Amino acid sequence: MSEFQNKAVRLTAACDGTAAAGDIVERRKRFLGAALELTQASEAPALGGKSLPVGENTTRSPDLIIGDLMKELAVIGHLLDIDVMQAGHNTLDRRMREIRKAFKAASVRTKQSA
Repeated sequence: MSEFQNKAVRLTAACDGTAAAGDIVERRKRFLGAALELTQASEAPALGGKSLPVGENTTRSPDLIIGDLMKELAVIGHLLDIDVMQAGHNTLDRRMREIRKAFKAASVRTKQSA
């Protein structure tokens, strides 16, 4: 696991308790709550700069919300025995290979048509 992921697990256990840190249902709820909060916060510019209050009538900045999303994802990944940073890199690398392959195939087709 990455240093970030390990730190997120330790922080969650320290703040919420070991049992809560190991409760995947609770972690998923918190992740979804933060995702909803980010969705609402990112709609604020479309609403003339007015943020929608979330939770206890407080509005947080997107950077803090994204941090919470990353923390919750890190803990969920830990519970599933997945290094989330490696999973992210693997996805980016796979998509780049797919794009390069598509461009190469299109280039070959263009040369054959000419």
